Amino acid sequence: MSTWAGIDFGKYSIEEWQNTYHKWLFNDADRVREGDFIGYRIDTETLKRRLELQGVNRASVELEVNEFKGLWIKDMEDLLTETLATKHREEYSCYIDGLKSCSLNSWLKLIPIAASMQKHEITGSCDEPSKLLSSLTKAEQNLLKFMCSEYDEYPNYTAGGYHFPCLSSYSYAWAILQFVTPNSVCELDISPLIDSGWVDDFEDLAEYQAGQTKFSERAKIEIQDITKLSESFKDNNVLQRLSYSGLVTILEAYLADIAKRQVLNKDSIKRRFVENFDPFSKNQKNLKVTEIFFWMEQLDNQIIECLDNLSFHNVKTIKAFFPSVLLVKISDDLSDRLAVAEITRHDIVHRAGRTKDGKSNEVTLADVKAVSTLVLDIITSVDSQIVDGILV
Repeated sequence: MSTWAGIDFGKYSIEEWQNTYHKWLFNDADRVREGDFIGYRIDTETLKRRLELQGVNRASVELEVNEFKGLWIKDMEDLLTETLATKHREEYSCYIDGLKSCSLNSWLKLIPIAASMQKHEITGSCDEPSKLLSSLTKAEQNLLKFMCSEYDEYPNYTAGGYHFPCLSSYSYAWAILQFVTPNSVCELDISPLIDSGWVDDFEDLAEYQAGQTKFSERAKIEIQDITKLSESFKDNNVLQRLSYSGLVTILEAYLADIAKRQVLNKDSIKRRFVENFDPFSKNQKNLKVTEIFFWMEQLDNQIIECLDNLSFHNVKTIKAFFPSVLLVKISDDLSDRLAVAEITRHDIVHRAGRTKDGKSNEVTLADVKAVSTLVLDIITSVDSQIVDGILV
């Protein structure tokens, strides 16, 4: 099923797309997640400045208006010479008069009137449009008829509403900017596209607003589930061992997911990884100039292979990677506690729960709760630093 999204400026539609959208003059800093609205939003001053930066101003718009007016006038005059156009003679004559007699200022004056007429046509009221029409000159009335008509613009299509003659939606936005109220906003609502599955939500913005990444959210749920399970079978020593090991595995999975996403999706971090992380750089051979493009094409795969081979429950690995690549600090207290938990986890996984001396490593519910707290503390510490840099 098709879904539409468009740019609205006040009550005016600037541009719309089916099953997709384009960022237009918006950038990532304009993103908004507020109630049911997910999309982009800027105020009139911001829009005005960005249009100026695109070279869109009164002079450029006036050139487009005059060019399109001339093309439409010629098309209609040519049609009036054909016998097939006899039935359109009266209306085309009115349109030509309006187009020839009116300037850009006329369009700026008449667009709000045309919008008002359209609104009252929908609601069924006719008093207000009648008052508006009585104040217009004959030429303005003719132009207004053209603006509200179903005139076929082929092959000279305008990018503006109400047959506003322009080449781009930038120029039409400039026109609307001339008469909307100063507190109007220009916005692009993509929530219908998200709901229909055509585009993704602003995951980074959602994480920033939630104060945690999706990896942290998932890990916390898993930690809670394992802890509850341990509490339900507190006298089962085998289950306590498995729970203990599972909690450290959750931490490893969280750290690996964060590491991979940050390195692969942020160019500055990817460069820091390539340049500063010794386990990666030491395995790379000297490159010839002729190999650069091939190497660049393989870079992401090599990074993924390197990250997949790292043990993110290992304290040495964590200390080598997170401060140098992600600029994320983990306190000595947390590192020291994790080093102890790592030994216990290693005994459980690789020695069937026995120490190097062959003694049984008895893990209790209290031990599980302690490592649960430790894993949560590390995830919370790392995640807060990741979230702080999400929108940078």
